[in-house]
Amino acid sequence: MRFSHTLQLNAVPEWVDSYVNYDSLKKIIFQLEKEHVDDLNISTDPELALEHARDGEARFISALDNQLEKVIEFYTHKESELYNMLNKLEAQIEGSEDVSNYGRKNSLAPLEQLDSTYRHPNAIDTEKDDQEHPVKKIDMIAPQRCPSRSSRFSRRASRQSFESRLSMGDDDGLLVERLSDLRSQLILLYISLSELESYIELNRTAFEKILKKYDKVLEGNLKTQYLNKMVLESRPFMPQTMDVLKGQLLRIETSYANTFCGGNRSIALRQMKSHLRDQVTFERNTVWKEMIRQERKANDTKLIEPKVVKTYKIPFTHHRIKSSLLSQLISFTIAIAALIILLLVDCFGEREENYCFALLIFAAIMWATEAMPLYATSCLIPFMIIPMGILRNPDGSVMAAKAAAKSTFSAMFSGTIMMLLGGFALAAALSKYGIAKAFASHVLSRAGTRPMWVLLAIMFVSGFLSMFISNVATPVLCFTLIDPILRTLPDRSRVAPCLILGIALSSCIGGMTSPISSPQNIITIQYMDPNPGWGLWFATALPIAIITMFVCWGLLLLVYKPASDTPHLNTIKPTKEKVTKTQIFICLVVILTIALWCAESSIEDHLGDTGIIATIPLFVFFGTGILNKDDLNNFLWSVVVLAQGGMALGNAVTSSGLLQDIALRLKDGISDLPVIAILAVFCFLILVFATFVSHTVAALIIVPIVMEVGQHLPVPHPNLLVMGAGLACSAGMGLPVSGYPNMSAVMLEDPSGKPYLTTKDFIITGIPTSIISTCLIFTLGYGIMAGIGY
Repeated sequence: MRFSHTLQLNAVPEWVDSYVNYDSLKKIIFQLEKEHVDDLNISTDPELALEHARDGEARFISALDNQLEKVIEFYTHKESELYNMLNKLEAQIEGSEDVSNYGRKNSLAPLEQLDSTYRHPNAIDTEKDDQEHPVKKIDMIAPQRCPSRSSRFSRRASRQSFESRLSMGDDDGLLVERLSDLRSQLILLYISLSELESYIELNRTAFEKILKKYDKVLEGNLKTQYLNKMVLESRPFMPQTMDVLKGQLLRIETSYANTFCGGNRSIALRQMKSHLRDQVTFERNTVWKEMIRQERKANDTKLIEPKVVKTYKIPFTHHRIKSSLLSQLISFTIAIAALIILLLVDCFGEREENYCFALLIFAAIMWATEAMPLYATSCLIPFMIIPMGILRNPDGSVMAAKAAAKSTFSAMFSGTIMMLLGGFALAAALSKYGIAKAFASHVLSRAGTRPMWVLLAIMFVSGFLSMFISNVATPVLCFTLIDPILRTLPDRSRVAPCLILGIALSSCIGGMTSPISSPQNIITIQYMDPNPGWGLWFATALPIAIITMFVCWGLLLLVYKPASDTPHLNTIKPTKEKVTKTQIFICLVVILTIALWCAESSIEDHLGDTGIIATIPLFVFFGTGILNKDDLNNFLWSVVVLAQGGMALGNAVTSSGLLQDIALRLKDGISDLPVIAILAVFCFLILVFATFVSHTVAALIIVPIVMEVGQHLPVPHPNLLVMGAGLACSAGMGLPVSGYPNMSAVMLEDPSGKPYLTTKDFIITGIPTSIISTCLIFTLGYGIMAGIGY
């Protein structure tokens, strides 16, 4: 939670204007930061920039002085008011012998037995009961519970005498009312003094945090000087002031205990804290609701027009349907129609192959059009495979339903899925404990202020982080890292779209760099035998990714020319938190896991599969409490289910014989071509599919076919074609819908509510980068893969 929200939530509502105005001070800091960047871009005179920095610091100190003066004035007034009230109450207690003696003689027992002693079992009329026993009003102020058996016994023994006193006459009734009023005043005064104590702590924390933010954002050294010389030397924040305040609270506890609890301070303290807790709970609940209301109001008042939901009238009815739902219904209808037609047409001469082809086309249409969520379609595939009787035994006979179900489910959970979960665990730990952010901020802080170098640094940071925390989470992290740059840019600066697009495209490129960096890589590895491991994957993917990154960087500089309107950018500050033992432990586990994955081929006889290695981070992180069940729930389970559905479909296509049939027919047309030409054909086919549909869906549908074709070539090269095709899936980045990074980038908006990027931005830079990357895959990539024996 942001500290401004914490301050508002914990503030006393009636005093809210007397607290430090944290938000206004933060706005001054960001304004000074923007002015500093403007000075770098407008003037090269260091003395002038230094003078402006001094003027800015003077403005900020002046604002701090105003806030400090406000706090001192309010505290002095409230302290005097509450202390005078306490003095008057103590004088009233000591000067009123009747109340004091009455409270002492009937202190603990009478006040704690009100519910049991003064409520008749047969009493129905509450109002009449209250008139007969006015002392019950005290219980409504501070209900108590008996502490021991001896006290309960003493209350029963004194019952008759206390009841007889209450029935003596009107004077005793008046005395009870005075006693109730006195008790109420003591409790309210205790609450007010406790809130005054909280007021001091909150404002001291506010000064500490705002000074820390000033030093971090503007690279100053103001916190130590101002905090020690001005804040901590002021009356509200002196240690003596807090000691006096605690002494006043002790006076109230003593007075309350002597008057109402027979001198028992522990019971008195418990009662008053109970009322304080109820008061704070009520105020926080009220303030929190108001905060939510204000946040919703603020978020709804954007400068852009609210999005109008387009609807269509259903013929012959009075109902209307949303355009998005209509599009889904049309896509679903097309998929069902294609399924029915293909089930009736004999395309391959075998019923199992025909049915499997119909299911394959149905799934491809459903995934491509997203008639249903991708993972929902994946859940439907196993249900359709078994009743359609697609799977066959090795001898060619149709597999029984029970055996087919077992085969399908065994294909849906494999070592590849376990590797995917292990990657999620690594990503969650690196993100949760700030390791990825700390690494990125330290690298970017050394990139300087020139836009071209900042762009290159943020692109390589996002590409590198995509290797380990996936290219789904990396863009979100990197977008937050460049926020200090975005908020200081002039209006309509070309730097903002350049940086955001650079992060998106480099995250797509980073999606090909490691086996766990993207879902399509997990699917690709499923069809490679033997598993390439991290070492061989790095050897092939990293050179392609690095060259593509430099090409993309050059295109972005050529298209946007970011230095033309903003020659200098704000510097990203590195995180200054100390390295913890937990962070060191996480890094060691990550390094060990990746090292074992790289060495998987040499230890295969002992571990059997990469999925076994993936259990290490899962067991260690969840077993030691580094990750918990909330982190497990935050895994990208939709991606897991999507991959499982694709594997079930791949198993069906293979078992039915359809894949082999398609591969043999394709082989007849391309067998005379060299392997590099076959790889180029499949790479460009996948590039088109991945650009317009999805990287993952492209891998699910086309990679199995590529594998089968590679196995039936005169000189088989299945791993070469499969790995090349898998890398080509990540090369599709020419549209906003081409992968998770692009979808995240296109949703970002500037402070006025206008999107930073449009489809045109992706087309101009993304399509050339996609084509160059694909060419590198079937040229440079082919050479590397052929060299390692693929």
